[in-house]
Parts: sequence; C-alpha cells; structure tokens
Amino acid sequence: MTIYWEQCSLCGRYHSTRQCTLNPDVMVCVYCCISCPVRNKCPKPVWRFEFEKPVTPKPIPDEKKKLMEELLSKLEKT
Repeated sequence: MTIYWEQCSLCGRYHSTRQCTLNPDVMVCVYCCISCPVRNKCPKPVWRFEFEKPVTPKPIPDEKKKLMEELLSKLEKT
C-alpha cells in the first residue's frame, strides 16, 4: 500500500489526505477532519476512529483456583 502525502485544502500541511464527504472538492487531513465544526452533521466522516473494548478476563474455574492456592501454600512453607 502506498501513502501519498498531499497538501490539505484547509490547513495547507502535507499529510495523507482524503476527499471530504460534505465538500467533495476539498481534500482534508486527519487533523482538519476531526476538528471540523460540522463533523456531527457529517453522514460518514472520511477519517473515523473506533476504539476496541478492553478484554475482560475470564473467571478462573474452581479446580484451577484450588490448585493455585495449594501450590502457593507449599511455596510459602519452604
């Protein structure tokens, strides 16, 4: 995949740009897209970020928990 660094139509900096969905004649960088005042009205922003939900640890079965307690108690004795 090749990333082309083009000039942003709004700020003038050279970053990777994409075509704005609200104004198709404007090429925007990620910074300008995020700080756009009409971003909440945009149907599909070109620069979108999604956060992954943290993985919750699975509960430890009783057998494993008892075994770990046993081993820890043996370690404490020595």
